[in-house]
Amino acid sequence: MPFKIENPGDYDAWEIAPSTRINTSIWTRANPVDVTLATAGTAEDLIAISDEKPTINMATNPSFETADPPTGYTLVGSTLARSATVARSGTYSMSIVPNNVAAGEGGYWTTTDLAQGNVDRNQQIVMVASVYLQDNAASGSTARVVIADSSGVTLTNGTTVTLSAAWQRSSAFYPLSAAAASYRIYIVTALQHGTTFYTDDLQVELLNQSTPTAYCDGATGLYNEWRTTAHASISRRKRGLVAIRGYTLHCTRDIWIAEGRTAHATDGGSRYVRAGTDFWEDWPLDVQDNISILNVQTGEQPRVYGVVRGVHQMKHQ
Repeated sequence: MPFKIENPGDYDAWEIAPSTRINTSIWTRANPVDVTLATAGTAEDLIAISDEKPTINMATNPSFETADPPTGYTLVGSTLARSATVARSGTYSMSIVPNNVAAGEGGYWTTTDLAQGNVDRNQQIVMVASVYLQDNAASGSTARVVIADSSGVTLTNGTTVTLSAAWQRSSAFYPLSAAAASYRIYIVTALQHGTTFYTDDLQVELLNQSTPTAYCDGATGLYNEWRTTAHASISRRKRGLVAIRGYTLHCTRDIWIAEGRTAHATDGGSRYVRAGTDFWEDWPLDVQDNISILNVQTGEQPRVYGVVRGVHQMKHQ
């Protein structure tokens, strides 16, 4: 179903709000799980409750998967190209080859018209732009994200990243004004240099805070979705489970399983389940942190799979 850009405090309105009658139901959401213990003798979470905040990413083609050079990005004193050399998410990133003439060389993406009153007249809404950067080396050159007006005049500079072989995030924020306006989100050199660098996972959000949330696009998680076309529309992350109310599982090897704690062989807080067993728990189970598994037999790495059910609302962040 299509969705619009909403007040960042209204995430629960994206889905039907439970009435008193509905809220007493056993569960509202199912979460498939399939985990093979990575290291025998070391407990591992089958599922863990996450406090990731729901969000809308307004950037289209945010991980640069569509076209070469990537659709929606305009070069500034550089050469832009889709690249498979490195990628933080998806298959591609965008490579930027600065002309090495001045600082601020790279590219930009342009927002739609935005205004404070279109989101919420009663609180200050902040546009937060963030992006990940690296050079697949350790050049020591710098880059950053910049928010500018529709003519390219800088409104605020983001945090400066010293480029290395690891992805680092640069972010910037700017309070929306009452008048509708579009903005350019630049991904550029902070100081003049000619080092080729890579960018991935652009995120542009409207928030009531100045820091970005975890990266979101429609391909990055169970509760993430595109508005329309994959890698060519805005995307959002809905809230995941906030409490586990039940599960139906199968294990391939003997396991210890614990609810709300780390599985352990001898502390008396874990349940033993025999290999090849289908097992389940139903409401009134109420786990608000994790379910953990551990092998029973030395050296084995059990696989546990099935579905965990729970509720996704009524937890304030």
